[in-house]
Amino acid sequence: MNSTDRGLELRNREVLEEIREELQEIKLLYKELVDKLVPIEEATEEEKKAIEEKDKLADEKEIMKTLG
Repeated sequence: MNSTDRGLELRNREVLEEIREELQEIKLLYKELVDKLVPIEEATEEEKKAIEEKDKLADEKEIMKTLG
């Protein structure tokens, strides 16, 4: 490998590192934007209960009655 090839390889690595840094910055900016636009809300007591409780399964008879 001659000195020109080594120089190009070094420059390519530098460019890739710059791209990685810029991508990281873009990811952080995007996260901040999303955090501002989509507020995080606490679940209500009713929602928490619905999440934590086991679902009741309907049997065939109940489904047919509901469907009419």
